[in-house]
Amino acid sequence: MVPMEAHIPTNRDREGRKYKSFEGVRDKSGKFRKSEETKVVCRFCGSSNVVKFGYNITKEGKKQRYKCKDCNAKFTPTSKLVKPIKFNLNHKDVEQVKTKELRKLCKLIKEAIYPYLDFKLHYTAKYDTNKFLDLLTHVAMNHDFTENGSKTFRFVMKENTPSADTLLYHIKKFSVEELKKSFMKAFEEIFRIAKKNNVFKKKKLDVAVDLHDWLYYGDKNDLMVCETKPQKGTMHCFRFATINIVEGGRRFTLLAVPMSVFSQKHEVLDELLSYAKKKININNVYVDRGFFNVKCIQVLQKHKVKWLMPAVQNTAIKKLMKEYNAPKILEYTMGRKNFDQAKFKLVIVNDESEVKRVFATNLNVREANARYLFDLYGKRWGIETSYRVKQDFKARTTSKRYVVRFFYFMFSACLYNLWILANILVGLAVLKFIPKEPFITAKMFGVMLYTICSFLDPGGG
Repeated sequence: MVPMEAHIPTNRDREGRKYKSFEGVRDKSGKFRKSEETKVVCRFCGSSNVVKFGYNITKEGKKQRYKCKDCNAKFTPTSKLVKPIKFNLNHKDVEQVKTKELRKLCKLIKEAIYPYLDFKLHYTAKYDTNKFLDLLTHVAMNHDFTENGSKTFRFVMKENTPSADTLLYHIKKFSVEELKKSFMKAFEEIFRIAKKNNVFKKKKLDVAVDLHDWLYYGDKNDLMVCETKPQKGTMHCFRFATINIVEGGRRFTLLAVPMSVFSQKHEVLDELLSYAKKKININNVYVDRGFFNVKCIQVLQKHKVKWLMPAVQNTAIKKLMKEYNAPKILEYTMGRKNFDQAKFKLVIVNDESEVKRVFATNLNVREANARYLFDLYGKRWGIETSYRVKQDFKARTTSKRYVVRFFYFMFSACLYNLWILANILVGLAVLKFIPKEPFITAKMFGVMLYTICSFLDPGGG
């Protein structure tokens, strides 16, 4: 009788001992060890460079989740949902195709988007608009001041480039209204390119509205200066209201609106929602507690959107929190009799630390699933992430001229949208799907954008 082990393929290690053949990796001692990761390949790009990445909870139980280090895709090991791309990518292939596609996109950006930001230069001018925007992109990517950034830019490009004084001179010629119209046209062109590539194919998208304060250390009486809570040695700022898509991989800034000390929040909210509804189908609107007032809630109700925001814990709200145990849903009326009023739901719910929180909403929520509101409102942190990235695209300045500050902020928002567009279009070209996490770093995109001129115009400015 033939021993059972004789039917099992065997090999010998360095010491002559037999071991069973299996898929695995050789450790430092030279022995093979079974590795579960070596059996799994990315179902998007076919790479075996994958690591474990938590679990998916399904009806059948836990399923191991993986992340591909080459294409950043997250998946469970199944091939039923998404077809792998036609060619087998390794890390080198991904980088080569990514660079090629990014270079093509940067060329498209300069041809299609930059004309909307025209500096209206005289035909005898030494530098064109592209050179000024390249300089500003370089300064922003290094988070530098224009004076020093113009010097390092000249060193990097190894050619004559605009000086800081020349750039600021041309920016100061604009009016705020001119810049607002120019950047809005640039944003709309970005959305047009995105729609053309079916980026907004999803029927409804979640959006978030927020206020962004750019701290200011000058005179409080300067144009457009607003007051904010004391922080970092000042209580003054320039304020911008934005509305962002907060879906993974599509976090575009739809619109940014400057605010002054006389701006009314409900009017700004109305402008943002009116514009966003023309561009996309809105699913849920996430708003911070700064908009918790009668007029803002009336605006949300006027637009007939589903909305969610944390309630300000004023005296009336605190009284209800003491009176009711969580979870509890109450019909609440804000405002005084014979004046403007707004009716909505107040949801009292405990967070993970069993601390009572209160949400205001018109969503169809029940007490049994009230904690789900934390997950929904968590989407709003996408707008905070976008602000952090915008900081990477924003040049530093000490200028007191509001038009300079406004140009820098709007240009950072424009670069941010272009970066999101680059991740989508290059991701589609390389991976055949829209990556939910950045496929291209902000630094790589910015450097490619301002150096692409060497490929387009070898002769310089």
